[in-house]
Parts: sequence; C-alpha cells; structure tokens
Amino acid sequence: MATSPPSDRTDEPRGDGRPLRRGPHRRPGGPGRVARPPGPPGALLYAGLALHREPPAYFLRIARRHPRLAHLRLGGEHVYVLSHPDLVHELFVTRGRDLRKGRTLERIRMLLGEGLLTSEGEWHRSQRRLVQPALQGDRLRAYAPVMVRAARDRAAGWRDGLQVDLAREMSALTVAVVGEALFGTDLRDRSDEVADALGELMDGFSRRMLPGADLLLSVPSRGRARLFAAVDRLDALVRGMIAERRRRPLGSDLLSTLLEASADDGTAVRDEVMTLLLAGHETTASALSWTWWLLDRNPEAAAWLRAEVDAVAADPARLTYADLDRLPRTRAVLAEAMRLYPPSWILGRRTLADVELDGWTLPAGSLCVTSQYALHRDPRFWAAPDAFAPARWIGRDGAFGEGVPGQPRAAYLPFGVGARICVGLGFAWTEGVLVLATLARRWAPQVAPGHRVRPQAAVTLRPNGGMPVVLHERSPGTGRHHGERGSSGPR
Repeated sequence: MATSPPSDRTDEPRGDGRPLRRGPHRRPGGPGRVARPPGPPGALLYAGLALHREPPAYFLRIARRHPRLAHLRLGGEHVYVLSHPDLVHELFVTRGRDLRKGRTLERIRMLLGEGLLTSEGEWHRSQRRLVQPALQGDRLRAYAPVMVRAARDRAAGWRDGLQVDLAREMSALTVAVVGEALFGTDLRDRSDEVADALGELMDGFSRRMLPGADLLLSVPSRGRARLFAAVDRLDALVRGMIAERRRRPLGSDLLSTLLEASADDGTAVRDEVMTLLLAGHETTASALSWTWWLLDRNPEAAAWLRAEVDAVAADPARLTYADLDRLPRTRAVLAEAMRLYPPSWILGRRTLADVELDGWTLPAGSLCVTSQYALHRDPRFWAAPDAFAPARWIGRDGAFGEGVPGQPRAAYLPFGVGARICVGLGFAWTEGVLVLATLARRWAPQVAPGHRVRPQAAVTLRPNGGMPVVLHERSPGTGRHHGERGSSGPR
C-alpha cells in the first residue's frame, strides 16, 4: 500500500501513544488569513469548468495529486476534498455531530421538501426512526416476493432481439417495487410514466448538484423548466396516491405508518413519499444498469455469475429472501458494479464549528467533500482498481465478504457513511440481488452497437442518455445466448 507524501508537519505524542499530527501553523500572515491545504492548480473559472464538465473524473484527478486533503475555490466556496478513507471516517463518522448537509441538499429541498434526504436535526432523526423499521429485518423478507414478481412482470414484455433502454427498464421496475412494497400501491400501469418523470428530475439535478451551481436553479432556461415540470407531475402523482391510500383502511405498509404519524395537512407525508420514491428506486436502478453494462463488457464474469443463477434460480419465480445466502456471486457482481459506479458518488457536509483535520484547521462553514468514485478507484486501497473483478468479494469459503482484506474501513461507501448512511441500504441490497438473479437466469442484454455509455453525475451516478441494449434470450444451463462472446473465467 502506498504511503502519503512527506510534509512539513511535526509529530507529537498523544495520550494513546500514537502521534498527534499538527500543521506547522494555523493562521499565518496576519488577522483574517487562514492557512489552507494545497489544491489543484489553475484559475477559479478553470476549476469550475473542469468540475462541471466531468465531475467524477475531476475528483479522481484531485485524489491522484493530493492523496489526503486538498483545498479549492468554487463558486465563492472554500471546498475541502478528502481523498483518504481515514480522514473520511474521522470527519464523517467521529466528528459527524460537527457537520450538517451542504448547499447541494438545500437546492434539492426546494424541489422535494423536508424528506429524509434533505432534513436536518431532530426532525431528521424522528423521521428516520419512523421509516427505518419498514426497511429492515422481517419486512425485507416480506418484500422479496414483490421484488421477484416485479422483475418477472417487467421481463414479460421482453423479446429476443428487442432493443430497449435498459436504464429506463430498471427504473420502471424499481418504481413498481417501491410502490407495492413501501406504499401499498400498484404502480405497474404507471411505472413508465413515473420513471420518465423521475428521469427528468434526475437530469435536472445533474450539474445542479455541484458546488457553485446555485445560479442554475434561478436563471430561466429550458432545463430549469423541464425540471420544475417533472416535479409538478410527480407532486400530482404522490398527492393522488396519498389521497387514494387514505380512502382505504390503513395497513402495515410504510405509507400507512407515515399517515398515522402525521399531524399536519399532509405536506410532511408528501415530502417523505416524494423522497422515498426518488431515492428508493434510483439507487437500485442505477446499480443494476451499470451491472448489466459491466457484465456485457466482461463475458467471463457474466459466465461466472450465470453458473450460479442457473443452479440456484432454476425457477426464478420461487426465489425467496432465504436464497440470498446462496447467491454470493450475484451479490459480489453487484458490489463490484457499485464499487466502479457507486450510486452515492459524492458526499458533502458543512462544518458547524472549526474542525481540526490532518493538521489543518477547517473553519466553521467550510464545505467538506469526498468522492466515493475516487475512493473506490484508488490504487492505494484496491488491486487492479479499474478492473471489473467481482471475485475479489468472495472469500476462501466461497461466501460473500462484506469487505476486502486489508482495506481501510471507509474505502467502500456505495451508500454513504456515518449517521446519514442510506436508510434503505438493506432494501437496495435485497432488491438488487433478487432482481439480478431473476433476470440473468433468462436474459443477457448487450449494449446497442455504436452507443457510448458515459456516467451522468446527479443525485446518483447514472448512464447519461440511458442505456440502449439489444435483449438476448439465454438457454439456461448452457450459459450461451445469441451473439454471446467467448469467456475465459472470472477475474
């Protein structure tokens, strides 16, 4: 493992025997001036253009040049970029109470309201306590048949040789799952409409998520108009869904729980449902879309996966929650896809007070950012970091491992970290594994000829412009399908 470059810091002993690293000074050069870590070269305008042109790659370059902590100016902001897992854990976990969400989430709040994604403080904690039981434990076991059935229903309209936008297909599929599992509402007939509106919303968030993007939400433009039109369509759908649910006896679904706990005019419920609809479908849809693309590009890994699903999911309709432990390769493929293309690709928090980090003083109000995209591809923590190698997640006993041996604890963060880690990560894992196993048993999508797949940085990291594929029906048990390339075993 590579070590960080030498610096002019001094090491002093502290109570636990480990060195306390201090910067040589805090505020040199007179009152009001603050010493800051080095950062990427170039003018302020250049940095902003580079970031907005290709955000994930920009953070990757910063990590290569400044492997621990960097400073840059963007849109009038002092931004600190954390590129080492130890610093990420120290700030986002150990010092989490000294942070709040950044301006990015304030922009989203304008559109989604005060849901789990955007709320702060006691309101966020109370809503999380309310929502969390519906997304873990025995409830996941009950959702498994819904997930398998939604995958089979969606694939019922597929045909060998048919070209579809697989990103849209995965989005519509996961919308149907969220509707039935969490809201007790059948959205299958409207899943395409909802997925399209959510897609417009995600497109609108792209480039508006990043530091210095405040003007993009205030200046009139076609993109801004499409964004707010999508919000209006989703708002009408959600309010209609809530009204319809009120007309029926409340049950055990999450929407019923939210309605029972609500004491206002329904605005809080609307905000939470809007947030859960977006986050609850997008995370898994994005992860699955990238998984299919990576499997198409890596036929040996695809064959490795299909050997497992052919054995375990001989009848996909009978897959259950209990089968998750029998699908370690499927889980490993999904984990590796989320390493290369993490649903949560960037985290930002603002400091509430001065924070000491890595020998530097980060003043109160500073924006602190880490990019999981960069962490997940850092050669200091990953062997062959750019390779799709799902076998790295499988232990000697053949079981799926939660991490890679010798890896720092914050080197893999596909769902975030700390107190605000994704509340639905168990739901997303369950859905992703069961849907992938169900569909991979019969189908092998191949990216349409001539289409270049590129990531779009929005709330999640999604394929820009969708993912057009040609569907190929498999012959289970043979591992072959029309047009399949040869394979040479998993990496």
